[in-house]
Amino acid sequence: MNSDHLLTAFFTHIFPLKIPFANRQQYGAVILWPIFSTLALIAGLFSIVSPFLYAQPAIPLLASAVMTITFTGGAWMVRRGAVYTGTGLVCGVLWFVITVTALFSGGVRSSAVLHYVLVVLLTGIGFGRYGASGAALVSSATMLGLWLLELTGWLPQTTQLLETSLVYTILISVILLLTGIIIFIVDAQLSAALRQSRQEATERKRAEQWLRQALLAARAGAWEWDAQARTIRWSPENYPLLAIEPTREKLTFLTWLARIHPDDQATVRAAVDRAISNIQELTVDFRVILPDGTIRWLRGIGQPVVDAQGVLQGMYGLQIDITAQKTIETELQRSQLYYRGLVEDMPALICRFLADGTLTFVNDRYCQTFQRSREELIGFNFYELIPPERRAQVAADIRQLTPEQPTMEHEHEVLQPDGTIGWQHWINRLLLDDNGVPIEYQALGIDVTERKKAEIERERLLNELTARNTELEQFAYTVSHDLKSPLITIKGFASYIQRDLEAGNLERIPADLQRIIAAADRMYQLLEDLLNLSRAGRKLSQPSRIGLGLLISEAAASVSSRLAERNVYLNLPPNLPEIYGDRTRLREVFQNLIDNAAKFMGDQPSPQIWIEARPADQPGFVLVSVRDNGIGIEPRHAQRIFGLFERLNMQIEGTGIGLALARRIVEAHGGKIWVESEGLGKGATFYLTLPQPPVSE
Repeated sequence: MNSDHLLTAFFTHIFPLKIPFANRQQYGAVILWPIFSTLALIAGLFSIVSPFLYAQPAIPLLASAVMTITFTGGAWMVRRGAVYTGTGLVCGVLWFVITVTALFSGGVRSSAVLHYVLVVLLTGIGFGRYGASGAALVSSATMLGLWLLELTGWLPQTTQLLETSLVYTILISVILLLTGIIIFIVDAQLSAALRQSRQEATERKRAEQWLRQALLAARAGAWEWDAQARTIRWSPENYPLLAIEPTREKLTFLTWLARIHPDDQATVRAAVDRAISNIQELTVDFRVILPDGTIRWLRGIGQPVVDAQGVLQGMYGLQIDITAQKTIETELQRSQLYYRGLVEDMPALICRFLADGTLTFVNDRYCQTFQRSREELIGFNFYELIPPERRAQVAADIRQLTPEQPTMEHEHEVLQPDGTIGWQHWINRLLLDDNGVPIEYQALGIDVTERKKAEIERERLLNELTARNTELEQFAYTVSHDLKSPLITIKGFASYIQRDLEAGNLERIPADLQRIIAAADRMYQLLEDLLNLSRAGRKLSQPSRIGLGLLISEAAASVSSRLAERNVYLNLPPNLPEIYGDRTRLREVFQNLIDNAAKFMGDQPSPQIWIEARPADQPGFVLVSVRDNGIGIEPRHAQRIFGLFERLNMQIEGTGIGLALARRIVEAHGGKIWVESEGLGKGATFYLTLPQPPVSE
């Protein structure tokens, strides 16, 4: 590294520069601070050596002391940004000291007048070329004044040359050295500023090249509008955007406006006027028509520029070719319309929903199925359309969907608008974003209520067929056993009668005839019960509204002899609800239940039967209970007693068909029947569910 670079590095380190400068004061502060500091140091040193240089050192010593203080003060001021004040103070005091020193040390022949050069230099640095010119004129005028004073004899008589030749030589050398130092400092700072300026220019050029390449790559052009001059500057990249040949045509506002599609010109003007009036950002999409008829989409964006008072000074921005983007958007809109039309016209239900069940999209068929508008359903939780007891299972099924297994099919019940339960079959899919993160679910469903009803009916028929086959087996047993037994009795006692008639023994004939009649009656009752059971499985008569209290009263009247025989009291509350069904068949049910309760009272001293009714858990049904305080039933026989020809106590009369008949009639009405008992001796309660009258009845 050479000496110039070393000195430059030294001064740059001691007096660091921040270039470029925002204004002249910043530039002056950077230059004058090291100069004033150096001059203060030299003036201080001169005040120390002046007694050794001058025979009469008073004036030089006083002058150097004043200047040491002045230079130090000036350096402090410019360091804090008061460049004009510091420069004026230093130059003014320096001029005064030089002038006074010259008056008392030889006038124009004094070496002090050479320091006017410093005044001119420092004033020029601090105030610029006009300040330097003024300082030069003042210094020249002062020299002329000193000469006139000397010429006219007005100089003080004490004025004399203070310097010897050696001292004079030293002073001149110091002045030259100071001038060189000042010039070197200024040159060092200017060289650094020039290097930085070149570097910034290079970087600016590189940035401009990058910007131009970026604009070309983005198919964009820059523009700048000057509100004061009312002109627009366009970057070269705008020309190819508008298919303008720069060598043939200049791009102006009118040229640009002429390229805009007629249908978009009003929109563009309104957007520009709004941005200028409200001093806000500009964003507008518009079409331009190129000379060959091609239509291109551009997007204009602009940023307003305001001064310190908020007054609009102009705007700068870009116009970007977005033809490809608009083409994609158009295709996307067309695809969305096609997809929406396809989705809306499909006979299937289509929806999208979040993980918590909130619906984000539904098609028309979904709205029609649940008889709700799209506005009502969007944001609605679809789990509320599912019966409460099934919601947890449906949610568990949907939670099984994962990125590895994104699809799943299932069927579940739904609450239909008319209050009934329907069935739907759904295909669910988990939707993922580009990173494979779940975002929502999409589902396609169809109504399978009729199919489910058919399946349920088929299952019911299969169960009924199984039950019928079981009953048929029991019936075959009955035919071979229960019907055979009376016939054997009849045949046996008929032979006894024949034998007695042949022997002329007529005394035993009446008793034998009674046995034959009893056997025939038992056979008749058995056949009658079988016929009733057969009729119960056929189609019911036209259902009607039935008062439950009146129906039970009719049934009780049919078995009044049994109730009177066993002294049974029937507790029938008032205001029992209405039911809906085949009156004759339902009367048979309660007739069997009341008769059974009376038959199985045992030795109960105060036999009673209680009838109660309340709404059933099954919607649209009434739960009726028939409770007695008779001998009760062991819980293990609770199902057996409803079987055909099942009799737990062979000592009590009956055919074992009554409860089987009651169950068949109740189930034909869509209800259920069962018995509960805590055991023998603790009574029994028969429960049955029967339909309520429909609302429209």
